[in-house]
Amino acid sequence: MLITLKEIFKYANKDIAIGAFNIHNLEFIKGVVSAAETANRPCIMMINEAVLKYGGIEVLGGAALAAARKSSVDMAVMVDHGSDIDFLKKCLDFGIDVMFDGSHLPFEENISTTKMMAEYAHERGLSIEGEIGQLGLSEDGDEESEQKITTVNEAVTFTNSTGIDVLAISVGNVHGFYKGEAKINVLRIKEISNALKHMPIVMHGGSDIPYTTIRESIEAGIRKFNIATDLKQAYAIKMYELMHQKEMPIQPLQLFPVVAEAVSKVALEKIKIFSSES
Repeated sequence: MLITLKEIFKYANKDIAIGAFNIHNLEFIKGVVSAAETANRPCIMMINEAVLKYGGIEVLGGAALAAARKSSVDMAVMVDHGSDIDFLKKCLDFGIDVMFDGSHLPFEENISTTKMMAEYAHERGLSIEGEIGQLGLSEDGDEESEQKITTVNEAVTFTNSTGIDVLAISVGNVHGFYKGEAKINVLRIKEISNALKHMPIVMHGGSDIPYTTIRESIEAGIRKFNIATDLKQAYAIKMYELMHQKEMPIQPLQLFPVVAEAVSKVALEKIKIFSSES
């Protein structure tokens, strides 16, 4: 069943975080939905702004919304790392929740623009995620950026000034695979969570983080983990294996269900970790 980003956090607590998975095509959609239904846990399908521009709001976005509506578990659909205001408004008009990423903007401009987007989303009964601080490395279609850790004062001021429903923070997490060990500032998560009380806090760059760090981060206050790279790697590896068989399969149905299952397997593993079932 399709629900909003804000509504899905009724399932999150100090022991359970919501898995949010980037999808890129029908195989990713089917894989993520299958994992959520197998685990009987709600989750979020995210579509990066650049990917959604390529796939189309009505086509790729519409497919994700339709899959969420038909799912046996509650699911939300959202734009990930959006910064094109006009495009994001079209997404909201279509019924897709958004993350507006103004983290690259001066702080006050990030506040004012995020506030405007929050009002636009709420007028349509939808939800918005905002971000302060910047993650290292890059997301699909974006340039590489330097890490900027979120302070407690920034988190409080930003949240109180914008009316957002969800807050993404930077605490040592990065997009892509980590260069060495992931160094997550769990204490900063706890400080921000304590200061914001009931505001859901998000960790982007949730791939490639050790189990213990994930569980410590959830206990400290993280209520949503974003996963992209781990699923993309599973998809690419399985597709590579299939295409390099001695007799390369040319029938799409010899390929698509197999790579969808590879995506589903990784998503299910993550959901179990986030639900303290692993």
